[in-house]
Amino acid sequence: MDRKGLPKDEVMRLVSGMKELDISFGSGRIFGSMCTSPHPIAAEVDGMFLESNLGNPGLYPGTLEMEQEIISMLGSLLHLDRIYGHVLSGGTEANITALYRAKKITGRKKVIFPASAHFSVLKALSLLDMEPVMIPLDEDFRMDVQQMEDHLDDEAALVLSVAGTTELGVVDPVDRIGSITGDVPLHVDAAFGGFVLPFLETLHPGDHGIPPWDFRVKEVTSLSVDPHKMGGSTIPAGCLLFREEAPLKHISVSSPYLTSTKAYTLAGTRDSGAVAAAYAVMKHLGREGYERIVAACMDNTSYLEKRLRELGLEPVIEPVMNILAVHHPDPDLVQERMRKRGFFLSRVRDPPALRFVVMPHVTRASIDVMIPELEGALKD
Repeated sequence: MDRKGLPKDEVMRLVSGMKELDISFGSGRIFGSMCTSPHPIAAEVDGMFLESNLGNPGLYPGTLEMEQEIISMLGSLLHLDRIYGHVLSGGTEANITALYRAKKITGRKKVIFPASAHFSVLKALSLLDMEPVMIPLDEDFRMDVQQMEDHLDDEAALVLSVAGTTELGVVDPVDRIGSITGDVPLHVDAAFGGFVLPFLETLHPGDHGIPPWDFRVKEVTSLSVDPHKMGGSTIPAGCLLFREEAPLKHISVSSPYLTSTKAYTLAGTRDSGAVAAAYAVMKHLGREGYERIVAACMDNTSYLEKRLRELGLEPVIEPVMNILAVHHPDPDLVQERMRKRGFFLSRVRDPPALRFVVMPHVTRASIDVMIPELEGALKD
């Protein structure tokens, strides 16, 4: 650190230069991210809470009330009227917390999860010194229920399933899994799917082909969902929801110097701007607003699929939601070639594939700009 500070204008020049190095969603060049530009109302509201710290809720009762209402709104969306939970930093913190609480509640260490689970699960297992039991996927790229059942015993602390896998966007058969788990806690990672699936079900009632995956499955004990993905909030905003209040207390610690007697989350200092942003955008959009967003994303996903087929790229599966993967023998090579061309997509490990996430910032116009570049990258 320099002894003497710089004038504001000079600092702003430096910061602006750094910002220009970042790739914005508005550039139309990001096709592999599960985040997007926050809704304008979310961006506006976030800045109103720069000095708020929800980790000390007694000083910020308004922010606390917004958090509680977010949890309540999600409960109504996910079919549980009486619900408990917190707004956290995202899906990683939610998964770590869910595993931690399962270990504390059961006293066990074995966690059963599909090969399609987010890498944060492996982080959590290592951090908590828990035993991983990774279940292979079935022919539809979902957790193989029979193999899961074969590994289920009285040593299991938690079964984790996914509603909207990172690579393909598929939904594990949560209802079938729940029928087997018995008294073993069942966590659903719906970090991405939680703000997509409810609206797909409304848009295509009886025709979406997705069995119950949320709190309609009575064995589901916890569920995570990220407002900063398809929810339109600012980053970081993830939610961990519980069917019962008791799990919230199992990792609580005394916080005598704060305005509350107990702290219930892993993080002490907690972002309040994103809480307010999530509250604002959920209130502003309502279910109808999210339905319009999801419908547009699915329409653009179909359009992208058509354009990719024209290049000879075939989908791994018909998209369940706004995630599309197409077969390619060397996705790493194509991804790097596209990066050099200024476009950012991602890849699937197994089977080898190029992966596209059709977020709200992805439009038909941006797809039409990207496709010729991809065609060139495939021929390079």
